Amino acid sequence: MKYIACLLVGTLMSAYTAAEAADAKVVVSPVQPAQRTLFPLTDVRLGDSQFKEIQELDHAYLLSLEPERLLSWFRREAGIAPEAPAYPFWESEDVWGGGPLAGHIMGFSLSSMAMMYEATGDEALKRKLDAMVRGLKECQDAQGDGYLLATINGRRVFEEVVSGHFTTNNPTINGVWEPIYIMNKIMLGLYNAYLACDLPLAKEVLVKMADWFGNEVLNKLTYEQIQELLVCEHGSINESFVTVYEITGDKKYLDWATLLNDEDMLIPAAEQRDVLNGWHANTQIPKFTGFEKVFDYTQEEKYTRAAQFFWETVVDKHTWVIGGNSTGEHFFPVDQFEKRVTSDGGPESCNSVNMMRLTETLYQDYGKMKMVDYYERVLYNHILANYDPHEGMCTYYTSMRPAHYRIYGTKHHSFWCCTGTGMEAPAKFGKMIYARQGSDLYVNLFIPSELNWREKGVKLVQNTAFPDCNTVDFVVNTNTDVRFTLNIRKPHWSSAKKLTVLVNGKKMQLAANAEGYVQLDRSWKDGDKIEVQLTPQVTLEYLKGSDKYAAFLYGPVVLAAKVDNNGLEEAYSFRFPKRTVATLEIPMLTAPALIGSLEKVKKEVSRKSAKELRFECSSKAASAAFELVPFNRIHFSRYAIYFPLYKQMKDYQAAYDREKKTILENEMLQKNTVDHVLIQSPLSESDHKLAGVNMDWGEAYGRSWRHASNGGYFMYQMSVLPDAPQSIYMQFINTDSGARAFDVWVDGHLVTTIDRSKPKDIPDLFYYEIVPLPQELLTGKKSVTVKLHAKKNNTVGGMFDIRIVKTE
Repeated sequence: MKYIACLLVGTLMSAYTAAEAADAKVVVSPVQPAQRTLFPLTDVRLGDSQFKEIQELDHAYLLSLEPERLLSWFRREAGIAPEAPAYPFWESEDVWGGGPLAGHIMGFSLSSMAMMYEATGDEALKRKLDAMVRGLKECQDAQGDGYLLATINGRRVFEEVVSGHFTTNNPTINGVWEPIYIMNKIMLGLYNAYLACDLPLAKEVLVKMADWFGNEVLNKLTYEQIQELLVCEHGSINESFVTVYEITGDKKYLDWATLLNDEDMLIPAAEQRDVLNGWHANTQIPKFTGFEKVFDYTQEEKYTRAAQFFWETVVDKHTWVIGGNSTGEHFFPVDQFEKRVTSDGGPESCNSVNMMRLTETLYQDYGKMKMVDYYERVLYNHILANYDPHEGMCTYYTSMRPAHYRIYGTKHHSFWCCTGTGMEAPAKFGKMIYARQGSDLYVNLFIPSELNWREKGVKLVQNTAFPDCNTVDFVVNTNTDVRFTLNIRKPHWSSAKKLTVLVNGKKMQLAANAEGYVQLDRSWKDGDKIEVQLTPQVTLEYLKGSDKYAAFLYGPVVLAAKVDNNGLEEAYSFRFPKRTVATLEIPMLTAPALIGSLEKVKKEVSRKSAKELRFECSSKAASAAFELVPFNRIHFSRYAIYFPLYKQMKDYQAAYDREKKTILENEMLQKNTVDHVLIQSPLSESDHKLAGVNMDWGEAYGRSWRHASNGGYFMYQMSVLPDAPQSIYMQFINTDSGARAFDVWVDGHLVTTIDRSKPKDIPDLFYYEIVPLPQELLTGKKSVTVKLHAKKNNTVGGMFDIRIVKTE
């Protein structure tokens, strides 16, 4: 999307499988038999834990959302006077030229409230959902044909599509930001509201939406035109039509779903070809959940081959230690991890939420332990770490750069895509803890919770302080003796060969079966107690594709170090309505470095508290002694997840000496920066109103550059101080050559001409140009437009950095 996009997180689609098909709301069950069935969220309640704390914050946030503000653009587009203003930023503002993404938060809110209602039973959520659905129906009825979108002039866009006069890219159709993506969000949200909250009106609105898009758009396009339409990010619109087939039994919806499969991803993945490098990550992930759902209802093998291959490829080749993937929202080759670790914009949280959703779907079809392992890794280390502990608002990017930090959204001003997936994820924290298959009950995750296994009349209570404590206790509650097999996951990170289990105090050591579970098959009585003893250890893991960085884990939990904030303050530096990328870099060697082999480093790590996870790495294996704690507990602080690794102390000292100059320069640069554009960050460039002609971008040395060629230009609107001497700071690479003369314009005034046709006689790879700003162009202003315009047959750039700096 958005390139900025992010897709739906934890819809309930994966929850409703054959076991729920008896419900009158579900009239068609999958033809593909499920290997596992995850319990609906109504049957799982979280106990006291970090997960529950975040879920409660999210619950309160959902209750704070105002239905009429979410409905505002829908009413306007339907010709009905809105009763409240729309929410700001992505919901209302022209973020980068494609208009606002109006209506996407409605879809996320419908799904989130539906799941949270299941997870908590709070009737206040259901009342909000009912008001939202009724408002949507009013908007749909006013238009008379089933059309329902908040996209500004969205109907006109689809009229142009049907006429054949349309162009697509990612992220627009005829220059409008992702209308099908928004449709996908709303359709899945209505589906969730119908199933979870028994709101038949939601089904009515959903079916009319599907009929409109199917009859008025899809049926009037050729297959090739539909494929062109799918170039623009569309979420899992194929899945949306599967859900309508599920609740109606009308095969036309399944037929439409099979038309909505993007062949650019489906064909190579089904042929086991990895084409992901360079593609926008979160645009692709939801498609594969859709492919797997189409497989569930057709049993056409190409769909599941594609989904499984994609999942394996992302997990094995594109995933950081915390379970997230990509930088700058795009996939990249394994050999790029070492260069990408320096990036300010690390894994996007939407990607992880959607990978979890795909994992839930595949686990139910295939029950593979590797899927549970991945789910646990990303849940504990990216998702749980995503939320600030005060307000429960999430981050967009989690940088992997040592000594960097994260920015959190605000409750009622950000409304990024990650705000949407961020409000959904906590509602389904209980999703993957338990599963069932016939008379087998599976325990996948060690999270305090209570399971209500209704078919068996059994309640299973799980109590644990894991990961601080390695004991997990279960109590069986039942009115009558009942026989079933309790399958407890034996994690790969639990170091003992056998899992120690006590049943009513009787100790046994059990080997895992081929699937990775230890089995307790018996007749269970009320009050039976099971104790499981886990044996996690501290381990170190190389950065993928590199032996120059390493990360610490304790069992599945990534350990990290706090790094001094160097002047960052919580209120200013860590929470922004609009900014998603943390850009105030300090040198990476400000964070601790490791010295020696991984084996040596591991020996120098010792636990400092028996009650909580807190370790120390001694100075015998590091540049200085430092503390390690779970990354998911570090907030409003710089941190290090990956640590630079040197063979000997003299190697570290040499590297540090080389960086001293950079440290001082960066400190001065950050201190004097007035405004900063992060090149090729969709949000940063859109915030600065990027515009241009004949412009392009690329990457070198793990960094992004922008240029304009053949007399082209690009320009940004940048903040300035009205009464202080300032300059434009631009960074370039010293390997460029050829015709590279360009003019620097500020607010329509030519300030200077720069000629970079010959490399500079300096040893540094990167260098900067400083252009002083005339004071008469600054006086009384808060911003100026900086335009870099190439001479005829010349090129601007590649430019790696641009800032307004105080001239000191």
